[in-house]
Amino acid sequence: VSRSPRPAQGESGPGSAERPARPAHSSALRGPRPTKHTGGGSAPRPGRPRRPAPARPPMGDATRPVYLVQTQPGLGALAWSEMSTALRKPTVLAQRHVPQKDDVTLLQTASPTKELFDLRTVEDVFVLAVRAFNIAPTANGLKQIHTTVKQSPMVSSALNTYTAAGNRLPKITNFRVITRATGRQEYPRKAIGEAVADAIRDSWPGRWRLVEEDADVEVWVTLFASELVVALRLSDATMRHRGPDGGREVNRPAALRPVIAAAMVRLTDPQADDVFLDPMAGTGTLVAERAIAGPFDRLIAGDKSREAVKALTKNLQTVGGDLAIRRLDAEDLPFADGEISKIAVNLPFGKQVNHPDELTMLYQGAFREWVRVVRPGGLIVALASDIDRVREVMRLFPELRVRGNYAIGVLGQAATILLIERKNSS
Repeated sequence: VSRSPRPAQGESGPGSAERPARPAHSSALRGPRPTKHTGGGSAPRPGRPRRPAPARPPMGDATRPVYLVQTQPGLGALAWSEMSTALRKPTVLAQRHVPQKDDVTLLQTASPTKELFDLRTVEDVFVLAVRAFNIAPTANGLKQIHTTVKQSPMVSSALNTYTAAGNRLPKITNFRVITRATGRQEYPRKAIGEAVADAIRDSWPGRWRLVEEDADVEVWVTLFASELVVALRLSDATMRHRGPDGGREVNRPAALRPVIAAAMVRLTDPQADDVFLDPMAGTGTLVAERAIAGPFDRLIAGDKSREAVKALTKNLQTVGGDLAIRRLDAEDLPFADGEISKIAVNLPFGKQVNHPDELTMLYQGAFREWVRVVRPGGLIVALASDIDRVREVMRLFPELRVRGNYAIGVLGQAATILLIERKNSS
């Protein structure tokens, strides 16, 4: 499997001159205000360039590697919820956001590296090689970046973690730089990547050669306003597109990303007695993730489309246990009252129907049936693009109560995961 996919849109290699977009303001990313010279000691000499500000050392236990994990926008909190239970002694060092791209968590753990690859709500795993603060937005910032990457005390540990995870560092190591930036800088992303690449070739152990593809190592550089993070990618593309047996046999338009499905399944609070239904199952990603999440009583995957049912049959063929795949109409379900304990569903987005009124009618019919078939105390986890329309429809059903909502991004489009409870009968 290739470890060097091309950067996604909005990312860049060293040769890209695209300037970063301006994100929402975040005081957490701002450096301290510059102090004025008030006398005492020697003032800076006029015209003499100032030395780059030294980087603050990264927080955490210096004897353990610092990992960086990425997930889809808006899923950071849910991913940390999984990490806090799946990993041994996890400690979060920072949580950051790349607008319309990723939620990022820096952490340390007593678990071995390989256990991070088993996280279902995470799409990529990296080991941190450089972290620095107070990077200037002026041209002097590029000097700071170059100096920091050359002098980082974390490089040797990061390279050891990289090879211990099963990756190779040949005598001449081909590397590729993917660069992202938030905030405003006077220099383009191209210059950030070049500064990092030059420092790696100048000072990192061994011989390093910059390439555009077929790299032995991917170096991901993110400048969060004034905070620099440089990390080596440990995972590959298969982590983003996994399924019950490594990936989907059949893909379809608007198929749900596994990491989003995994987050939705976690919100259903999986239990061994679950009767779990996805009535609009599409390619079966939600049902596949529920099968992975733990023991269950029954799984039911259905869809109104014959093509979808065929895809479900192929994609879920390795799922064990009591699994039913059938053609279903979400507005007319063949289940007894209270037969279902959990529903997880990716509701059709507005672009998938011809008229907004059709979407309202579909939601009304579907929620009416779900109120009937979900037992009191049961849960519905729904992904929707038009949250206002869903809330409007839910007002018709006082039996339902929203327990939580999570704003996320799906292929660049805003969406919301709703956690809904079927109230107990009074």
